[in-house]
Amino acid sequence: MARIPAAEPERLKDGIAVQRLAEARGVVLTRKGADLVGLCPFHDDHEPSLVITPAKNLWYCLGTCQAGGSAIDWVMRAEGVSFRHAVELLQADYEPSASTPAVKRSTVQKLPTPLVRGAEDARLLRQVIDYYHETLKQAPEALA
Repeated sequence: MARIPAAEPERLKDGIAVQRLAEARGVVLTRKGADLVGLCPFHDDHEPSLVITPAKNLWYCLGTCQAGGSAIDWVMRAEGVSFRHAVELLQADYEPSASTPAVKRSTVQKLPTPLVRGAEDARLLRQVIDYYHETLKQAPEALA
């Protein structure tokens, strides 16, 4: 795996508008002062709790998620992928400049998470323990 150049994440954070990513996910944004607000797509939201600051190109959920960050963080959360995969997805979407070599699209398949999004910490821990317990019980080494 080739290393991501240090300047690449910053280029993507500056070059890809979080507003565009949110709207592509179906979030309806309304202007509130200098910010944009809408329903957070990452939890069951009935009051606008997603705040996007276009001047800084950052987002934050004031609701259940309490998550936020840059365009890369948005893709990581929305797609359930790693930092590296999020960068690759954004690179594929972002038109590379002449100085940037073309990046091959990742062939890594996104795996479904066995965890429930938005669950409490204790509940998540219980799910992880149950998952590994069931996996262990099915392992041939454990059955011997």
